Amino acid sequence: MQSFLSKIAQVYCARESDAMLDYCFIFPNKRSGTFFRKFLAEHTPAGQPMIEPEVTTISDFIAEFSDKIEASRYDLLFTLYNEYNRLTDEIEDFDRFVFWGDMLINDFNDVDKYMVDAHELFANVKHLKEINSDYLTDEQKQIINEYWGENLPLGSSERFWTHVTNDGEPHKNRDDFMKLWQVLAPLYDNFRTNLAKRRLCYSGMQYREAADNLKRLTRDDIPYSRVVIVGFNVLSIAEVKIFERLRNLGIADFYWDMNFPEFIRENNSAVHFIKKYIKKFPSRYDLNQEPVTTLPKVEIIGVPSNVGQVKLIGRMLEKMAVDGTVSNPSNAIDTAVVLPSEELFIELLHSLPPVYTSVNITMGYPLKLTPMAALLRNIVSMHLRAKKIRGEWCFFHEDIKDVISHSLLTAIAGKTCEAIKEYLNTNRLFTVSAKDLRELFPELSTIFYPVDDLKEAGKVFDYTLTLIQFIDDALQLTSDDKERHALEHGFLTRYRQSVEQLARVAAKYDITMKENTFFHLIERTVSGESVNFIGEPLNGLQIMGVLETRALDFDNIIIPSMNERIFPRKHYTRSFIPDLLRRCYGMATIEFQECIYAYYFYRMISRASNVTLLYDARTAGARSSEMSRYLYQLLYLYPDGNVRHRNAFFDIPATGRNKPLEIKKSPDIMRRINRYLALSDEKRYLSPSSINCYINCPLQFYLQYVCDLYIDDDVVDYMDESTLGTIVHRVAELSYKRCRGDKPEIKITSELLDSLMNEKVELERLITRSINESYNKLPNNSPNPDSEYVNDTPLFGQALVIGRTIVHFMKKLFELEKQWTPFYFVEGEKKYRCTYKLNDKITVNLTSTIDRIDRIVDNNEERVRIVDYKTGSDNTDVKEFTNLFEKTGSDKRAKAVLQLFIYSNVYAMDNNYHGPLQPMLYCFRQFSINGIQPVKIAKEPLTDYRIYNEEFKKRLSAKLSDLFNPEVPFTPNPHSDTCKYCKFKLICGQAVEN
Repeated sequence: MQSFLSKIAQVYCARESDAMLDYCFIFPNKRSGTFFRKFLAEHTPAGQPMIEPEVTTISDFIAEFSDKIEASRYDLLFTLYNEYNRLTDEIEDFDRFVFWGDMLINDFNDVDKYMVDAHELFANVKHLKEINSDYLTDEQKQIINEYWGENLPLGSSERFWTHVTNDGEPHKNRDDFMKLWQVLAPLYDNFRTNLAKRRLCYSGMQYREAADNLKRLTRDDIPYSRVVIVGFNVLSIAEVKIFERLRNLGIADFYWDMNFPEFIRENNSAVHFIKKYIKKFPSRYDLNQEPVTTLPKVEIIGVPSNVGQVKLIGRMLEKMAVDGTVSNPSNAIDTAVVLPSEELFIELLHSLPPVYTSVNITMGYPLKLTPMAALLRNIVSMHLRAKKIRGEWCFFHEDIKDVISHSLLTAIAGKTCEAIKEYLNTNRLFTVSAKDLRELFPELSTIFYPVDDLKEAGKVFDYTLTLIQFIDDALQLTSDDKERHALEHGFLTRYRQSVEQLARVAAKYDITMKENTFFHLIERTVSGESVNFIGEPLNGLQIMGVLETRALDFDNIIIPSMNERIFPRKHYTRSFIPDLLRRCYGMATIEFQECIYAYYFYRMISRASNVTLLYDARTAGARSSEMSRYLYQLLYLYPDGNVRHRNAFFDIPATGRNKPLEIKKSPDIMRRINRYLALSDEKRYLSPSSINCYINCPLQFYLQYVCDLYIDDDVVDYMDESTLGTIVHRVAELSYKRCRGDKPEIKITSELLDSLMNEKVELERLITRSINESYNKLPNNSPNPDSEYVNDTPLFGQALVIGRTIVHFMKKLFELEKQWTPFYFVEGEKKYRCTYKLNDKITVNLTSTIDRIDRIVDNNEERVRIVDYKTGSDNTDVKEFTNLFEKTGSDKRAKAVLQLFIYSNVYAMDNNYHGPLQPMLYCFRQFSINGIQPVKIAKEPLTDYRIYNEEFKKRLSAKLSDLFNPEVPFTPNPHSDTCKYCKFKLICGQAVEN
């Protein structure tokens, strides 16, 4: 079917080819004008010279009738800000004003485009009786009285403006809004006056001025003998006035595209406005267009992800090139991919088939979606949360991780980013000095230069521009993908230009800002800018946004993101002017926008041959969304027509295993396992923790202790269970060791425990040192590095709160231990290494660290106690002895008691001790409820491990013998309740299934 623009070109070439030299054709955008020129050339008879008329856009045409130049967004914002401050008593922080400023400029723009009397509209709310004054029509009075109420009380003005409140601060928002509303009329006047003095304007101001100027012009004043207006839809009042004047002067010709199927022309909001314009602004010539009687071939496809939609588009384009739907893939000018959402743009570029060698992109891509914008957000957060500690600027560890995890930095310095992360995790650093980061990791030193004074615009702008240049240069040196780097370079160049322009304008207007504002200013103002891709419209596959399709027709159209709230886009009313007042004054409303998008959609697909509409079909989760209303309309109105609806599914490659992962013990794996044998030259030691790991899950043991795979724990901004346990262990050890001194053991009496409880300063000193050592990771300040750790830097924040909790733990420990007095403290944190015979063939290496060893006398019997401190939820009651090795029913496996049996055996072997040994668990969290309870097995207190030790050794030997048996593979524990928290669950499918 012949396109709309081609038909107009054909008619004018046939009827007025000789007269077009001083004609002007006006289009909604540059792209439609470019295609029109192409059609003019095609319809110019062979051998006849083409007389090309003036081809322009509506905005450029209007600019010809104004003596002002449209100012940049930054100029407008800063001018408005200065004028606002002149009208108020209090200087508003520019950082907060940016949001209001953009909204005000948009409102002023609408006021002028719709030729509204600003003083009437912005009437002061304090004088609400003016509602009934004569300048309002009966309809306006009825709507406003309906909105405000018939008998409007004095306080209603406050309730009226609460529609802008959505962040939990109603009074502050309302006050700000009321203050702004009350100065809108003078602000509007002063803003326009300021701009006019400098021959500047905003778009609506230019439209209004052009409409006013045209009233005074005669036909001879217009530089064109004919003005042909093509392809418009919803018009502003200023545009209507301009078109009316041109029509009345007898030089205007209008062409409206409403060649839709009957059901759309009769019943759809898409043609609500255009029907009126066709009567008001008729066409000079009948285009005799072939009527559209039905829809093209339409396929609606649900795809359960955004990435899936893009990948499917790539496959479809490839198929269309193969089956001839696209006859010339190297110049697929008849095929368009239209993107309602810019978010899919980058992924789409990387999914296009190679056969499409020429691609034209004409659309805007928001800077806020670029990788540089995301990286800058992370860097801004890092700088804004930086603190000076002991005179050095320090960054918070989470902010550093966010920065080094960004794709731009990992692309240019991946190894350095990994090294920084490892440095943070290994040293458990919560804050890191900027100086240390620069010295240790010079490759990224540019990132970590602190901005000393965030209130100085020059320093912030210089840092930002240096950062952009650094990343651009680094990408050029490291990127192997030239196309991807060219794209990133384009983004970075646009970002640099925007920051440079912002810096110039900020300096020009001499804006004073509060601390942190300049970083926020860059982030907020630059995020409102776009990267405009401009290619060769007449060559290649066409990729464009919805607005760029105006007046254009394509044979093949693919539109992804056909979901409600995306197409049509959800319209938020970010305006000072309530929607009902907008309706009263004939201004654009939400309904206007919905009509516009309905028109765009149906006009776009009506002349196509093949239309594919993709939507995100996810039905659960945060991204679940609904199919667009336009798709429902097509399916409802054409149930037996050319509309086909299906869902697309992607084949996910099978993992190749229908049963849990199983690792057979190859010779190399056996060599690694045998390192734990006593006769091995590569000494490796089994610990109680590793043995528990093997019993829990042999596969996890294989990954961690055979393959030596370790997944680092992320540094967290709170004290985790493990670190708390380490500190409690350390404080308890130091408390008793301090009393023992150089003696082999110390007698602990009730009096000594009272003394420990009352020595608050000493106890707090031990806690401070332990927290600084294990949690804050501060250096040892002791003059003798081999002596006890010393760092008495005062605690603050969460560490101080945790320190007070540990004081309570320790005092409760000392109080509870009085029941055992007198007893003898022998050793704390005692490390042992020994060999352990499993059977006649296998002897293994064992290592253990026992939290505490002491001696007590109970009923005239002396026994050694092996004490293990626990800060978790371990239970001292074991239902039956088999629970040490396996989970029975709902009872968890008694891992902590198994460890105590290993400790007891190691102590007995190393000390050649054959007397009674009592395993003890000190569960600090249960002190306040249960005190210190003995370990119980089958409800009986365990006072001597020897009662169960023979059975224990037999079961332990059997378990560990399997480890060294080449015929027994490593498999996951199918009944393990620990898979949920396993670090290797992404490697092992078993955990995911559980």
